[in-house]
Amino acid sequence: MGKKVFLFLLVFFFLINGKEVGFFPKEEMVVGKKFLRFYIFDGEKEIGLNEFAQETHSFFRPETGVIWVDRNHRRAIVQSIDITDDGMGIFAFWYLNDQRAAFYRTTGTNTPIWEYPGSFYWTYGGHSIGSSFNGSGLVLSSNSSSYYWNKNSPQPVWIYNYPMVGGGISKISYDGNRVASATVFGELFVFDKEGNLLWQANFNEGNRLQGLDISEDGSIVVVTVYDSCFIFENGRRRDALPIGTTNSGTQYAAKISFDGRLLVTGDYYGYVKLYYWDGSHYRLKWSSFVGNPWVTDVAISKDGSTIACGTGYANGKVVVFDSSFATPLWSFQGYGGYGAMVSSVALSHDGSFIATASWGDTAQTGSFYVFTIHHKSSNQPIMGITRNEEPGSLFACDIAGDGSYATVGGKAVHAYRLGNGGEVYSIMVGRRAKLNVGTIAIPSPSRLIRINQPVIPQATVFNFGDSTVSFYTYMLIKANDSILRKESLLVSDLTPNSSRTLNFSSFTPSFYAYYHFLVFTNLLGDTYPYDDSLLLIAKCFHDAQAVLINPPFNEMTIGYTFTPKFTIKNNGSYQDEIKGILKIKDSLNNELYSDSATIILLPEAQYTFTLRNFTIPYVGSFKAEGRVKVNEDFIPNNDTISKNFLSSYEIIYDDNSPDAFYWVGRRNNDKFYVRFTPTLSPPFSITTGRVMVNMANTPFDYILLCKDENGRPDTANPLARVENVSSPTAPGWANFTFNVNIYQSRDLWVVLHWPDNSPALGVGADATEPRDYRSYWSSNVDTFQLWSAHDWMVRITQSPQVVVTENFGNEKKKIALFPNPFAKRLNIRFISDGKNDLTINIYDIKGNLIDKIIKKEIKPGVYNFHWQRNNLANGVYLIELKTKNLYYKEKVIHLK
Repeated sequence: MGKKVFLFLLVFFFLINGKEVGFFPKEEMVVGKKFLRFYIFDGEKEIGLNEFAQETHSFFRPETGVIWVDRNHRRAIVQSIDITDDGMGIFAFWYLNDQRAAFYRTTGTNTPIWEYPGSFYWTYGGHSIGSSFNGSGLVLSSNSSSYYWNKNSPQPVWIYNYPMVGGGISKISYDGNRVASATVFGELFVFDKEGNLLWQANFNEGNRLQGLDISEDGSIVVVTVYDSCFIFENGRRRDALPIGTTNSGTQYAAKISFDGRLLVTGDYYGYVKLYYWDGSHYRLKWSSFVGNPWVTDVAISKDGSTIACGTGYANGKVVVFDSSFATPLWSFQGYGGYGAMVSSVALSHDGSFIATASWGDTAQTGSFYVFTIHHKSSNQPIMGITRNEEPGSLFACDIAGDGSYATVGGKAVHAYRLGNGGEVYSIMVGRRAKLNVGTIAIPSPSRLIRINQPVIPQATVFNFGDSTVSFYTYMLIKANDSILRKESLLVSDLTPNSSRTLNFSSFTPSFYAYYHFLVFTNLLGDTYPYDDSLLLIAKCFHDAQAVLINPPFNEMTIGYTFTPKFTIKNNGSYQDEIKGILKIKDSLNNELYSDSATIILLPEAQYTFTLRNFTIPYVGSFKAEGRVKVNEDFIPNNDTISKNFLSSYEIIYDDNSPDAFYWVGRRNNDKFYVRFTPTLSPPFSITTGRVMVNMANTPFDYILLCKDENGRPDTANPLARVENVSSPTAPGWANFTFNVNIYQSRDLWVVLHWPDNSPALGVGADATEPRDYRSYWSSNVDTFQLWSAHDWMVRITQSPQVVVTENFGNEKKKIALFPNPFAKRLNIRFISDGKNDLTINIYDIKGNLIDKIIKKEIKPGVYNFHWQRNNLANGVYLIELKTKNLYYKEKVIHLK
């Protein structure tokens, strides 16, 4: 989760880096519902105000140019929004509760044409979403995948699952032919419109990912992290630029012109900087200090002629530049005082029109603006939305290529206030056309139809012009590229600002297919043809889809027992019984596990199967494969899904992705604890450990390894102690070494101790299910207690290699087992310095003795033993060597 929050619930909570300057949302649960509130860290203090206040309600003045407002938020807020360059579609990302992507017709109604549920990634600026010029391609990144839709259907055209789950951002080129996706793990992927991976690259500090932008043809991509941006061209790193400093950078995307020639950044020191490409590097063209005190979102027109930026966090303003000069053309500061951050800016293609969204003042009434449209020639808004008309804070805005339509969305109450709910606006800019009609809805059929069940196709048309008109409306029904019907109806005397719903002839589907219902108006002299047509794609088939396997996680522990989960979806239009099958295989494709279950699902419903437990048998690579089955399956390509994962000796209770960072915050003997259950049989050793932290070069006082004593760590008799443990980077792993031999089967504890003068050093916390409930905390003020909301991200590594020597003086004993893994024969090498009786026992993974080698009175020297057994099953085996003064135990792997 790319955000940071400060919260005191006896334990302090915050995200990413406790030193970073910026804006940070905090989610809270109130009576089972999520609410969102923002805090600000200005480098010295946290700022938040007005937690509870009365909401205001009012209607809009008609001169604002608002076409419609969607307030059916279902307790969600709008985080990002995009309008197609032709102005006809609005693509919105609803965040918090009931997260979803939604696509609207700009000139239609406030009911989305379609919605798609998901868990998506939070960024600032409102631009972590993308659409092609006409909505033929729409992209958004979830925490696990990149999605590509078109405007006609909620069914993704394709989904790319990231190698690791954590979050990402996706953008699309103007023509929809290229998609860029950047992840919090520092990976950049570029696809074609069919979802084929064209190239990928890596960038630094993915865990501080802030934004993404893409050139017109998709050849150039800019990735922004907190203190820098990286520019790639067709898979090659073109350049990299600093933005501010490590602790005062930006939380907004750098932007490029359509051809990638110009690049603009803003930072928390208050500077806007414009760079130009000289053929080998981006050079600084100019730098302008706008202050106030920070630069928030920045924008550059597609032709590169115009720059705009916002400021905040109070008394925010929009500042507009001609790209030739560092001196602003003008600025506008009419959004109020306290809390009035300008959160999002957008420009038309030639920079003539500027859209600006603001959080607005915390005052609940007033004539100050929360949204404006400006023309480049003047700092006086040509239209706007005031606090008297909108009680909330607006987070995201966009404007069409020619500036004729705009959109904005956000939160239903001020960002500083605890609350939820939001809105999406559709806005017309400029004069209403004299002759303009269009299709705004297809009320019938639904997207889910069935064979031999008749439907009555309907279409709703609207007169956007200022004249009463008559015209024909056409309905075209297609399937499998064949036209099944073409029908027209006359619309007579439709008055301005009015709609009419038309009923076409009954239609009965006769075969399984996607059915296309295309409606378009035909008015002679229509001055705005972009809103004439609308397409509904209806499903008529049975189909099951494999969606997600999790767990297993990407990293697992040898001997760890977990419950595999397999998520499936009824992707058809019928209620169906669907069977899910999950198999786990090793690197040689040997099947180690198989389980299945069935469920009856309604159309487009999802379900997660919780399957039989599986224990990781040995160290190595594995693959989980999921398959779904349903009668008369229509799309076989979505029936399977796979996930690769690794097993190691590291004991892991997290998914390698911090959802938060915590510390005790008392500064009074503060401690975190994690209870570990080793999966190896004694004797073994604990060699190393690591803990995820959010501050670099900030040490723990000490870290202990302790044995368990009646459910608590025996801190009075620690097995090991290391001091001053820190990480050189943040967020990152702080590594430490124990090298302790363990001879008894019992739980172990790692204890983290903060210095009493410690800064806010946080430990990574993983909220992903299933949680292991092994994380505890305490201080001199707070008793030892379980933390159940997360698993602390602390790991230790166990090793089967243990050598215990006694009474050997300076003599040297050596043992080697090779190769490991072995396919046919295992070599056992033993060096003896004196007269010994040697016993070698071989056990299977369950502890059964399967072979024994005894050598009496061996003399000093090197001895090689070869062990081989016919029809030996793949798996883990334990080799035990014993003499009078030596005990050695090691696990080996047999792979044919």
